[in-house]
Amino acid sequence: MDRLMRIEQWQVDMAKRTPPSVDTFVQGSTPVISFGDPLTAEVATIGINPSRREFDDGGWLRGSKRRLATLDSLGAAPGQELTQEQARQAVEDCNRYFDHDRNHYHKWFGPLDKLLAAAIGGGYGDGTACHLDLVQWATDPVWGKLANRADKEALLREGRPHLELLLARSNVRLILANGRAVVDQLQRIGIVRWQEIGRLPLGLGTCTLLQSQGDDSLRYVGWSTNLQAGRGVSNEFKERLAAAIAPLAAPVVVRDLEPGTSDGRLEVDASGHLPRVLRVVGKEQLTEALRRWYDESDAATVGDVGLFGGRPAIAIAIDLGDKTAVLNVDTKRSAVAAYLEHARTNGVDAPWRVVANTRGNVNKVIFSDEPAAAAGWYVYLRKPLVEPATL
Repeated sequence: MDRLMRIEQWQVDMAKRTPPSVDTFVQGSTPVISFGDPLTAEVATIGINPSRREFDDGGWLRGSKRRLATLDSLGAAPGQELTQEQARQAVEDCNRYFDHDRNHYHKWFGPLDKLLAAAIGGGYGDGTACHLDLVQWATDPVWGKLANRADKEALLREGRPHLELLLARSNVRLILANGRAVVDQLQRIGIVRWQEIGRLPLGLGTCTLLQSQGDDSLRYVGWSTNLQAGRGVSNEFKERLAAAIAPLAAPVVVRDLEPGTSDGRLEVDASGHLPRVLRVVGKEQLTEALRRWYDESDAATVGDVGLFGGRPAIAIAIDLGDKTAVLNVDTKRSAVAAYLEHARTNGVDAPWRVVANTRGNVNKVIFSDEPAAAAGWYVYLRKPLVEPATL
């Protein structure tokens, strides 16, 4: 069944680009800017580059077997930039890759999808997750067999700015890196600085588990064993890996606020923190969520600050186009009390103001001009405004 889909011009521009000057990309293919919709997904798995089997799996894929847009399916000529409509169709094919009636590459994505289901309670099929690559062009031979190092470097240079733009403008907040090749490549090109956080038994050896905090609240989690490798990657190992990832993903993956029960309780962990990001719509739901947290918890902050406080605890859909604000985990209990009193006195729909943060970006949301009331209140728009505004 068709679903509504938002496609941005910058995505169309990505799809319109012509191939880099290398001979190893799959001729007749289009750039794969994503597998699944990154504007709605909360989690992305990441690899090096698409397989040639996305276009040619023992023969050029056509008709119902086709997975992604090709020059042939678009009626486009080799070497020429796609038209606006052709590029838009290429983006739509990327976004719909995991739709139930599409022929996605199950042998490769299947193991990751099962891991996602066990670790985050969602996956590719329900839109919770998508897949991204450092290089958006499929190659022949596959990446590991590319002998020309200059071609690899050219493809990585060409792909990086597109990946970074996509991450900056997408809904994704958690990146899962599958296998040693992509883990090493992410650090080599400077996107992450990994920290080892554990090891899992794997046959006679171990699998290293890593994490890194990127810019703009992006969290990266990686592991050194490729799940598609086969050797030693048992179902038991996959279960252990999912169990290790689950607590790292919980503060990132969004869950809707459940309607208040008779006792008004809200899910909090043993320390009184929100264990995962809540999604609320508007000021009234935010006020309800904060009141329930305040009554249920004695914690000093809404979420577990850990090593990084600039992570969202609550995502707030607000009436300003498609803007979303986030209340960060380090928001203090005293600030929540001040907000609840402000809402009681002035009403839950009392105006908020968006002002410049310390770096000059117009994304800091305040409910009061009183410094004492605003102290410890850390709410920001995910995408800054051009000028201050009232919400």
